[in-house]
Amino acid sequence: MASLLKVDDVNDCGLELSEKIYAFETPEGNIGFSAKVADEGRLKALFDALSKDGTCQKVSVYKDFNFTVVKDAWVAGFSSEALVVMGPALPSQQQELRRQVAKCLGQDEEQGIQGSPMFSRLDSISSPVAIVVQAAVLPEKFAVPFTICAPKDADASQIMIAAELDTSDEGLLTITGETFSFNKDIDAKLKSSSAVFRSIEGTYVDRIPANSVAGAFMNVDGEQFITLLHANKTFQALLAGMNMAVDMDNIIKSFDGDVAICLPDIKGKANVCMAAELKGKSFLDDIGYWKQSCPAGSKITDWGKDAYCYTNGEMSYYFGVTPDMQFYSGSTADGARGLLARSSSRLLAKLQDKIKGRRLAVVLNIGALLGDYDFVSDMLGGVDTVLYVMK
Repeated sequence: MASLLKVDDVNDCGLELSEKIYAFETPEGNIGFSAKVADEGRLKALFDALSKDGTCQKVSVYKDFNFTVVKDAWVAGFSSEALVVMGPALPSQQQELRRQVAKCLGQDEEQGIQGSPMFSRLDSISSPVAIVVQAAVLPEKFAVPFTICAPKDADASQIMIAAELDTSDEGLLTITGETFSFNKDIDAKLKSSSAVFRSIEGTYVDRIPANSVAGAFMNVDGEQFITLLHANKTFQALLAGMNMAVDMDNIIKSFDGDVAICLPDIKGKANVCMAAELKGKSFLDDIGYWKQSCPAGSKITDWGKDAYCYTNGEMSYYFGVTPDMQFYSGSTADGARGLLARSSSRLLAKLQDKIKGRRLAVVLNIGALLGDYDFVSDMLGGVDTVLYVMK
């Protein structure tokens, strides 16, 4: 808020910040927020001052409400009761957005979100920052950790995520989330499926480099976990492709304990690494059959003791089993071995401690993921790492 309004003290900008501020996304995909106004005259004076240096347009009146456009992209409307900001929008779109903001400012409680189940769930979360979101509005790959327990017949619009956000650790945003549904049958299946995830012991928390784009941690019994994956549309398609080369179903069924997945970078071809504790390695007995049944143009070759490499001329997949019963894999030889030893640039100790004991944890490096992310940094208050944990 301070960045948007260019003020040193947000408590002296005409807004009542002791009340909740609500951020939202509209069905059209616009981002917005709403805040209670304490002093309409003070807020107007602030925008008038900002208009002098070009930060916003001069305040004008539209449908009995005050309006301006901040930073050429954000339409802001306010009354004596509320400020609503929506955008970003091109100049050609701003008149329509002004109409939408005016409609928001003029509606009563029955027309707004306040009486909806989504708002009721949001209002029940006691943390200083809370969020409720449809899985359908998230990018498909980003939504995977949230929808992994979703039944196959559930539409993404029926899957909801409720989360508490905590920024008490400098540079770290911790999201404690729970996936649910307003459909009782789907909600029951979600809760049943989430029981597959057990407490993370921490075998791999110090093995993922801190500069990786993303890392995921869990502790599962493979027999139960593979059933969960096959019930998920995204993973079902992924496994179908992988099983054409190696029998990933049987490999995953052998998992028993901590599992870690790492995405070192997003440049070029994805170099995903994985390591998992095993209860057995009988799947290696089928290597001879896998070699014979490789699709045309591909092959599996020996890489070391209990270690092999699949290649089709365009990509490679290295995998193997260590003497102490750990499965490891990756798209390069070094990457495959990467999670077998402690990283020299490992995650911060406080982050490792937050992962241990959880059932599912995903770490995102904002800088590595987004590169130049000044706007996101402003919105998140200087956060450079996001940790999502399953409640």
